[in-house]
Amino acid sequence: MLACTALGLPLLSAPAHATAEYALQSGVSWYRIDNPFMFPSNSDNKLKTSDSAWSTDIRGALFLPLPTERTNLQLTASVSQMHYGSSFGNYTDLNGNGPYNLNQAKKQFEGIYTWEFSDLLRGRIRHRTDDRLYNYFGGEIAPSTTTPPRGISNVEPEFPHIREDNVEVAYRVTNRFDVPLTWTQQTLSYMVPGRVEMYNMNSNAVQAAIRYTAGTKSTLSAGVRRNRVGFPNRTAQDIADFDSGYTDTEFFTDAAWRYTENTVFIAHLGSIARHFNTLPNRDSRLISGELGIDWHYSAKTTFYGRIWDRPQANDEADSRLYVITKGVQGRAVWQATPKTRVSLLASLESQKSQNFATAQISTPTSGNDQLLRLGFRYDYDITRRLALRVDAMREQTTSKSGGNIDYRRSTVQVSLNYTFDNVTGPFNFDNQQGYNRARQQIEDLR
Repeated sequence: MLACTALGLPLLSAPAHATAEYALQSGVSWYRIDNPFMFPSNSDNKLKTSDSAWSTDIRGALFLPLPTERTNLQLTASVSQMHYGSSFGNYTDLNGNGPYNLNQAKKQFEGIYTWEFSDLLRGRIRHRTDDRLYNYFGGEIAPSTTTPPRGISNVEPEFPHIREDNVEVAYRVTNRFDVPLTWTQQTLSYMVPGRVEMYNMNSNAVQAAIRYTAGTKSTLSAGVRRNRVGFPNRTAQDIADFDSGYTDTEFFTDAAWRYTENTVFIAHLGSIARHFNTLPNRDSRLISGELGIDWHYSAKTTFYGRIWDRPQANDEADSRLYVITKGVQGRAVWQATPKTRVSLLASLESQKSQNFATAQISTPTSGNDQLLRLGFRYDYDITRRLALRVDAMREQTTSKSGGNIDYRRSTVQVSLNYTFDNVTGPFNFDNQQGYNRARQQIEDLR
């Protein structure tokens, strides 16, 4: 309610001459999907198969200065209605439960109000929602009444809902120093009762920092973040085994060093004290670290690299909850021509469960997994408004305990989209297509 009011009041006072940028996009996509439930390679289950699907896609965005670019409203939304073939559009599990289908729509929304009323005070309000198909792992299992998540076969249609609200206020002490204060609330809601009980999650985080900005636009900040995470639907037995929640207190430093105009190094280092609500013997100290580089090698080629060691992100609560991840990722973007772009991605990640015996969870995982992802994207702007995109992703998880079992899946997506926007954007190094800011918002959301 407060966020909606804060977003709405500036609209009432916006001057008539404020120039809005908007974009509307419609499209259709064809998919080839292999092993969406992530069955192990040695499985002979009928659902370990491939199928085709298609979707109708609608996206829209608005960038509205209120009244200048320093104070603006950004709204972006996307809906894609999936239509699966017979393999996943009408199926049953081994016990005959169903029929099920995976045809629910994927929906995303983001609203951001950025304000800067003076040189001393600025801030941002952000609201985000995301509904999409669950990231399955392990394939079909025998439903269990004793080990959570209870009563699921792991092939029921599941579309978790993520909601996130964020408020930041920053006070500028001097031209170089400012003090940002941030509050973030996040909820994760499942549909299937067993997952609702075990994994529905609320989190509230407060962060305070002091930030220094150099003349080269490099930044250095340090602060503290306190995040309280709760699982409101867990039973007494769940709490005895896994607890009702935990609180993370992190002291951190962040740096972004612009070495040259074309090269930026980033770093994050944090020490996290994790305290569980009712199981203090599982309290622990964790490290959160990340190093990265954004390198514009040439006018056509950009490389991105990341290496990290951190706890699992909160919006991925599932059977691999309480996981520590270590990984490395590389991405290359080649602007072959003003109309053609090629992106390549590769990442390798290890996942280890923290303090919990994985036998307590019915969904298969060894607690010591290695995840490899390979991605390819090709974009071709047939005209300024009509665009073709080909997306391919290959994922393989290897359980390092118990015989090195492999879990593989892949997806290929071909999309044709038509976009109408009211103005063009600047043609420069970062925007060779001349997208306006609203269309850039759509591309960022996709």
